[in-house]
Amino acid sequence: MKRKFVHPGAYRSPFELFKQAVNGTAKVTVCGEVDVATAPPLEDLLIGTMNGPSSTIEVDLGDVSFMDVSGLTALIRADDRARDVGAHLYLSRVPERVARLFRIFDLDHRFSILA
Repeated sequence: MKRKFVHPGAYRSPFELFKQAVNGTAKVTVCGEVDVATAPPLEDLLIGTMNGPSSTIEVDLGDVSFMDVSGLTALIRADDRARDVGAHLYLSRVPERVARLFRIFDLDHRFSILA
């Protein structure tokens, strides 16, 4: 079952989160800009997903058009929480502009990135 989460508020661009179970993995798809206004609902959803039946969470970033440090912070916090509870957080379809941000902040080796 695919569920759509949209954080209420006035955004300049569309932002959507989708959560679904795929082959025993919780998959969270992120669409739009991840910034100071949208990072908190992303972090909340990822951390909330860790309370579910799956210990593997895939974060699909393929439709992310922009990410700032707030988005990085949300991913770091979610990854920290996953490690604390014995879950595994993976990133997939990471756009080059987001991958570049990971490299700038020396985070490209911190995350497990699926090809």
